[in-house]
Amino acid sequence: MNHLKYTHTSRAGSRANRQRGFLSSRQSLVLLGLLFLSPMLIAWIMHLSGQQGWRPEGTTNQGVLVQPPRPLVLPAGMPGVTERELQEGFLQGKWTLLYIGTTDCGEACRTNLYHMRQVRLAQGENIQRVQRLFLVADTTTLTPMGDILNDYPEMATGVLSPAQSTELEPLFMIDAVPMHSAERVYLVDPLGNLMMYYPVDADPRGMIKDLKRLLKYSRIG
Repeated sequence: MNHLKYTHTSRAGSRANRQRGFLSSRQSLVLLGLLFLSPMLIAWIMHLSGQQGWRPEGTTNQGVLVQPPRPLVLPAGMPGVTERELQEGFLQGKWTLLYIGTTDCGEACRTNLYHMRQVRLAQGENIQRVQRLFLVADTTTLTPMGDILNDYPEMATGVLSPAQSTELEPLFMIDAVPMHSAERVYLVDPLGNLMMYYPVDADPRGMIKDLKRLLKYSRIG
């Protein structure tokens, strides 16, 4: 009798242990699922909250996000004036630092072009994943800019006709600031989407950090 009681107790204990093991495994799976889903959940909440909504203290990006991102396509027939020709699909496949100015390239213009070059150089082994584009608007000649373009021979430069400027204007209109006077450096992702911009007084060290982070985690471009 005692033997039967012992056997029954042992079997009951084994079933309890198996149940505890099953529950533990199930809880582990739930926990893993939460760990994988939590970043997406946080990103979703931040997206719904909008640009002026909640963000965690110490948010990492230094630039201003363009929400939602805006698909960009360069106007057809826009000539390139440097070694980098502006062919169809130029904005595809690489991260692009983009600036829009005129032949009257003043201090802010020169500062932004310099920052774009330094930010790209700071990417080290990822430098080939980044390109620069300077769009010169409302002009028929680049003669006044000869010395500037000579300083940046690897930067792609395109000339926008008045009609092409009008075509692009709505895509770069942010906070009711026209693109010609915004003096911003824009960041375009490898799919051709305008997704971030930096004001003229932006710290280039913040631009470098943003781009390094994007290049680290991006699987495209």
